[in-house]
Amino acid sequence: MRMQFIFPKWPKLEKQTLFNLPPLGMIQAAACVDERFAVGVTDENVQPIDFAADAELVGISILLSCQAPRAYEIAREFRARGKTVVIGGLHAGLQPEEAAEHADAVVCGEGEGLIEQMLADFRERRLQKIYRRQPGAFPAIDNIPNPRRDLYDKRRFYSYKDWELVDLVMTSRGCRYNCYPCCTPYLGGRRHRVRPIEHVLADMRGCSDLLFITDNSLEQSVEYQKTLFRAMAEANLGKHWVSHPISPLPEVLSLAKKAGCWYVYHAIYTISDKIRDRIKMYHDHGIGVEGTILLGMDEHDEDFIKRFVEFLLTIELDLAEFTILTPFPHTEVWRQMEAGGRIVDRDWRHFNAGSVVFRPKQMTPDKLQELYFYAWDEFYRDESQSLKMSKLFLNLLRTAKRPARGPRA
Repeated sequence: MRMQFIFPKWPKLEKQTLFNLPPLGMIQAAACVDERFAVGVTDENVQPIDFAADAELVGISILLSCQAPRAYEIAREFRARGKTVVIGGLHAGLQPEEAAEHADAVVCGEGEGLIEQMLADFRERRLQKIYRRQPGAFPAIDNIPNPRRDLYDKRRFYSYKDWELVDLVMTSRGCRYNCYPCCTPYLGGRRHRVRPIEHVLADMRGCSDLLFITDNSLEQSVEYQKTLFRAMAEANLGKHWVSHPISPLPEVLSLAKKAGCWYVYHAIYTISDKIRDRIKMYHDHGIGVEGTILLGMDEHDEDFIKRFVEFLLTIELDLAEFTILTPFPHTEVWRQMEAGGRIVDRDWRHFNAGSVVFRPKQMTPDKLQELYFYAWDEFYRDESQSLKMSKLFLNLLRTAKRPARGPRA
């Protein structure tokens, strides 16, 4: 038997530099498939889907809500050809009943354990419609397998100017914070569940020399950061990595730099000296910063957004990525906007963090959309995004002990 995993394409944000990174969800799920199945993966963002593929079972991974319409089209085509279709991924965990309308089965939430049960039921021809755990139950973090990175042809599909792009690595799940726009507390729980360090290091050894640690917040545990970064440095992996924010403490930042920290993504949604000081601390330790700038909060009006962009130009960000507040299901922003009748667009294709799908408090939806494009244009007026990105990469090459897996011969 054969199982083919599919990662649907979606329209990228207009102003972003286009990079397609190797998705983690498919190969994490593939690690749960036993040897009775041959396994293949297709990322539609970099290769066409073979709808005539010789696979009895098709797994479609929906990471982003804006992928859902395309995922459902793919499911319909495969089912019309007599294939059994299973849908999983973050959006399926948020909207399992919706996904179930388009699939033979849905794996809801973290897949370990549920995928094995689904495959056993598939072989016995007793497939259930939705596989999910009791609320608050999660797979044992110590037993989560490392993803099947061998299933990707990185050189062919995930290189940029002959440099391999970053591999995505997960070192923990769950988040004790409950941020306004985030669905992690619903999907992953409010407890920080960390993987055994030896498992993480084993996974990193199988990656390219550039990593993206995808944990929602390493910053939620100072001690875990110290333990992880020390272990990475002592293992002498030769990797350079990106992550979401790490604690702006001298010991943590020094350990992170020794472990190969390249730059961090840092969410910014207001004007703050605290943010300015944080960015300086990162830079003082040789760590770059890409600001992920959130527009459309209730306190944002047109004047504030223009002053906000001016502030961003003074704090020496290495890069900035502008996004629009988006009310994803099961987030606090979704609950508040639903209650207030403020969601004006329910087309999942527009839930891409670059389109206004709600009614802002301080302006019209059209004005917020206009200011979103203004922010991109104004921030990159003097130096393009490509140029800033090149500077960040060249800084890595200057400081690295060895290049990040160099160009092909």
